[in-house]
Amino acid sequence: MPLRTKIECPKCEADLVVKRGGVCPNCGAPINEHVARVRARERRIEQIVAIVATLLVLGLYLVTSGFSLVEGIAVYAAAGGAMYLLARRTFV
Repeated sequence: MPLRTKIECPKCEADLVVKRGGVCPNCGAPINEHVARVRARERRIEQIVAIVATLLVLGLYLVTSGFSLVEGIAVYAAAGGAMYLLARRTFV
């Protein structure tokens, strides 16, 4: 499940929790285009992370196919931890 991205108003920098009518509830600035840009950026980040993760899994499969079970699990755990750290930085 994707994490909710915190979107701020481009004018007053207030958190946009409710985006009714395409205006900021705090200052009344138009936010339609800003919210669309932020969501498109997050979608691209998610797609890139998914592609990189898939390539890493395929590469690990090819590299670890000759390893024992324990060695293979250790390599997959290390790669999973690295992907977690990379993906976590994009959503903070």
